[in-house]
Amino acid sequence: MRYFTFTLVPLADRYFHPSLANARQHQNLTLEQMKYINLFEDDTGVVLLGGRGSEAAAEEVLQASEDVVDWELIPGDDGFYVYIHFVGREPAVGLLKLLDEYRLVLELPLRFTSEGYLRVTVIGSDDNIQQALRNVPETIDAQATQMGEYNPDDERAIAGLTERQREVLEAAVEMGYYEVPRQATYEEIAEACDCTVGTVGEHLNRIESQIIHSAMD
Repeated sequence: MRYFTFTLVPLADRYFHPSLANARQHQNLTLEQMKYINLFEDDTGVVLLGGRGSEAAAEEVLQASEDVVDWELIPGDDGFYVYIHFVGREPAVGLLKLLDEYRLVLELPLRFTSEGYLRVTVIGSDDNIQQALRNVPETIDAQATQMGEYNPDDERAIAGLTERQREVLEAAVEMGYYEVPRQATYEEIAEACDCTVGTVGEHLNRIESQIIHSAMD
């Protein structure tokens, strides 16, 4: 059994789904993750989204979307979740149908990158994964980031990170903080994550400590 991690990059203005596009374009909202998603036989589906920002803005986007059948906003300590029953649209429907067609397991949650792309891991046979990737909708570019043998008992070091720590680490990696020579500063990462320089330093120090200790165990 293999796992394959890749980033889904939309190549068209319509994004993954109209309701997600509306949320992404709103200046007071940040999409963070999909805790759950499922497609039904009638090509409607349900999704549990995690995000940060203005709850009023989220409600405004949901009420204005013609592709949202029903929804409920769930406040949290650091952001909020939204349960949405949605009308399926391409390329979202095409992507979800690949899971059933090629008998793949989707590892949840899915995470949005700082650019609004989706980081996805699927589990299945190597042949089925490769066939599914060849049939990804043309409006989506699937960029591979990691692959290997799947071991359900192998807990990756980042599994224990908080949502905020994951966001800071992702921004640091994508902006080149860990490149040689270094391509980003604490100040630039802080601006991208909308937090203080001290917060970035604290998060990165804890992340690095956790990963190092995990590697040494």
